[in-house]
Amino acid sequence: MTDAEFKKLVLEKLQDIETRQDEIYNVVRAIEHANNIAKSELDKQSVRVAKIEGKLKQTGKSLLEGIDIEDVSNL
Repeated sequence: MTDAEFKKLVLEKLQDIETRQDEIYNVVRAIEHANNIAKSELDKQSVRVAKIEGKLKQTGKSLLEGIDIEDVSNL
């Protein structure tokens, strides 16, 4: 193998490595994006649950007005 052939082979291998590195980088970015979306969706659901919980508590208080709270268990 001549010196020129060796250099060409090394450059080809480096190009392959660079291409793989770019592909891996893009996959990592896609995973990061998916994780951010999932976290946002989870946060959105948490807010919705908190709102529903508040409405239920408010409704419960309205229904129990005038009723002795000791007569009702687990509130």
